[in-house]
Amino acid sequence: MFDDLVTKISVSSQLDRTEVMRMVEEKQVELSGLISDEGAAYLVAKELGLELKRDAERLNIENVVPGMQNVDVTGKAVRIFPVREFKTEKAEGRVCNVIVADQTGPIRLTLWNEEITKLEGVQIGDVVRIRGYVRDNQGSPEIRLGRRGSIEKTEDVMEDVMNTAKRAMERSSIKDLAEGFARSVRAPILQIFESNVFFETCPECRKRLKDTDEGWLCEAHGVVEPDYGLIISGIIDDGTASVRAVFFTGAAEKILGMAKTDAKKLFDRKKKMEAVLSQIPLGKEFVFEGKLRRNTIFDRTEFVVNDVKEVDVKQEIKTMMGRMGNG
Repeated sequence: MFDDLVTKISVSSQLDRTEVMRMVEEKQVELSGLISDEGAAYLVAKELGLELKRDAERLNIENVVPGMQNVDVTGKAVRIFPVREFKTEKAEGRVCNVIVADQTGPIRLTLWNEEITKLEGVQIGDVVRIRGYVRDNQGSPEIRLGRRGSIEKTEDVMEDVMNTAKRAMERSSIKDLAEGFARSVRAPILQIFESNVFFETCPECRKRLKDTDEGWLCEAHGVVEPDYGLIISGIIDDGTASVRAVFFTGAAEKILGMAKTDAKKLFDRKKKMEAVLSQIPLGKEFVFEGKLRRNTIFDRTEFVVNDVKEVDVKQEIKTMMGRMGNG
């Protein structure tokens, strides 16, 4: 499927296949690895002005990230909040929030004013298809409809979606990780790969910038003063197996123990990437939450880390006792 998409994009855009692959990889970095290879390819096609059919390519909710336009997801309405009226110095109106979930997890849908009428007839337990765009709400993706968005009930059947979401971060050994499933693992970082950990992003939309003669260029906002994102990769090993782990900005900050701005200042002062990477405590155990995926571009599996937590001994004992009780 992914190879076919790359071929279609290459032929339609008359770009070399290698160039298309590079653009897909950059799109994944821009979206912090939270989208599949196929999803990134579709976004690249859209930015190139290509219209590729994606009838069977609706996004899983776990792949929805802030900044996406024209998203198409299907999920079960698991909670519908009461309509709330608001009034500020600048505006007044109504807002309603809905939690929708599929087998990969939940997401919030926010409806404003007249958009709320599109929810008529939808009840908790109904499966709905939503088309809209995605905004960032305090670090979490949130679907908005906008002028072209829509909600429609479907005949699709989804069972136990919330149970699936609750199991999403079940503890797993590295050897038992399966592609596409979100899990948590407890392991130390054994090795960090030396590479440039910084990439330039637009301070407005967070998209990756292009280096041009005029300066750092954002396709949406023109030449801007760049902000920076982080990407760090290395090896984690829990004794059952080892796996390449990839840490994007939020997770990277946690293993560094410093904010990205401080990391950039340290690099600018020392002029050595080692000064930044040496802040990572090799051999220290963490609890990593993320998902195993196949990086089609490099033909390897990677554990994309979404969150990093300190090991809580008391919680680990409870987890272990729970496993014994279930066993």
